[in-house]
Amino acid sequence: MRKILFQIHLWTGLVLGAVFALLGLSGSLLVYDHAILSIGEKPVPQVHGAGKALPFDAILAAARNVAADRRATATLQIPPTSQAVAVRFQKVGRGGSQQATAVFVDPATARVLELRTENPNPLFAFVHQFHGNLLLGRDGRQIIGWLGLGMLVLGLSGIVLWWPKRGAWKKAFGVRDAAHGYWFHRELHGAVGIWFWAVFVIVSFSGIAIVFPETVRSVVGLGSVPSGPMIDRRGGVDVAPVAGVKPVGVDGALALVKARFPTMEVRSIIIPARRSEALRVSLSSRPDGPVTVAFVDPFRKAIVAVRNPPGVPLENFVARQRPLHAGNGLGAIWRALVFLSGLLPTLFFTTGLVMWVKKRQARKGSSEPVLAGVSNGLG
Repeated sequence: MRKILFQIHLWTGLVLGAVFALLGLSGSLLVYDHAILSIGEKPVPQVHGAGKALPFDAILAAARNVAADRRATATLQIPPTSQAVAVRFQKVGRGGSQQATAVFVDPATARVLELRTENPNPLFAFVHQFHGNLLLGRDGRQIIGWLGLGMLVLGLSGIVLWWPKRGAWKKAFGVRDAAHGYWFHRELHGAVGIWFWAVFVIVSFSGIAIVFPETVRSVVGLGSVPSGPMIDRRGGVDVAPVAGVKPVGVDGALALVKARFPTMEVRSIIIPARRSEALRVSLSSRPDGPVTVAFVDPFRKAIVAVRNPPGVPLENFVARQRPLHAGNGLGAIWRALVFLSGLLPTLFFTTGLVMWVKKRQARKGSSEPVLAGVSNGLG
């Protein structure tokens, strides 16, 4: 079994290692994308005057009056009390790139404070697309999920191959000063791998869960029947417009959601461009935690679906995988560890390739002897 695992580990790493390295590097960059993009970015306008906030429908109407494409999908973000309300009108271009018009409105007076055109950063737009679907659209997203499974296989098989023999534990967590050539790369491969093993496995598993949430929910739940279908994060919920019925507005939708989830904070509400699509209200218990999304039928004035409802363990578990994968929810240390985990595939591929080459050279009569067998190393 150990020999079989070694062959699986070896050839998975050699064949897919370069792709894993690129995915890891792009993931590391995305961990800090918001922090990088915020450098030099204009701050959100502050509201200095006091006064009771107007209904959100009035704020949305004021924003629509100045937006160039007022019929586009609008996202209304609920800000801290000292900031203006941001209403973004989103326009999707070719290749999935998005352009937004951001309108900042004083919540007490509905006065428009600023209007900005927000173009996506070309570098990060490319990195997002590559990391999410290899620039291949929906089919590429499926490939990403299978590549994540490959990385998980490397992690799980790696710890079996690394597992030290009796009496060799002290040497298993570092690189000896005398190590050189093949053994230097082998010990570096193993030592770095074991120190970051847990983070590497969590990040790999969470990537799989993002792409295949239904499958992961079924596996984690040991085949238990789910309470309902999981809702695609990017997709909406269709509703049937009712003739002669005035659809509920932003404030009406928020009232329905707050009555259902009184202890959660509303983060944003999306008003789709299509009348046949439900309004989406995003809530969370903490700013960087898992998000619950309530879908409101504006014609029937009812919540018709909920993604990641609180108190549903399996859905909550799957929903937590996205912030874990992005480095959110567990503080700055976890974010840094996720960033470093993205660098590991490059190191593993490099050291693994060098070991493979040196072994081949040794078999052809190289002057450097290579001992047979697998002891200390994740490859």
